[in-house]
Amino acid sequence: MSAPVEIRNSASSNTFAIIAPFIGAAVAGVLAFRALSSDTARGPVFLLILFAVGCLGWGLFKASSGFDSGVQVTLDSRGFRDRRAGDVLVPWETVRSAGLVHGNHGGPTLVNFELTGKLPEAIQYSNANALNLMLPGGGNTVHMEMSSLDISEGDMMAAIRRLAPHVKVGR
Repeated sequence: MSAPVEIRNSASSNTFAIIAPFIGAAVAGVLAFRALSSDTARGPVFLLILFAVGCLGWGLFKASSGFDSGVQVTLDSRGFRDRRAGDVLVPWETVRSAGLVHGNHGGPTLVNFELTGKLPEAIQYSNANALNLMLPGGGNTVHMEMSSLDISEGDMMAAIRRLAPHVKVGR
């Protein structure tokens, strides 16, 4: 039996996603302060303050999840489990193929797992698989975002080939 592959968040890939909300909060806060200190209309000040507080909250949430060093994805001889998307075991017997998809213009890299049947309900409603809800028939592909993980594309594909030799693996 092959040893399981435990994949964690990559520390370097989340930096901008963590910093960006704090920059938005700072800009909105400065604009709100300037609007309060002047004698101009006070209408948008409440919205600016609300936006700044929302950005601050989002930044804190991203910071807490971005520095999470726990296991995010597990691949073993039984199947794969993505803690970020439902945390449900998807058995290899239900996987027909796996392939890499690179996002346009530097977007995230995804591993798409085509299943033989319907998606498990916990995965079906996850963020990464929201597109399946809009497709006719619901789709049968599990999308796993891997740009933020500490594994290379080649290592991910090699692990799938080793753990599930019957799964067709492509690029």
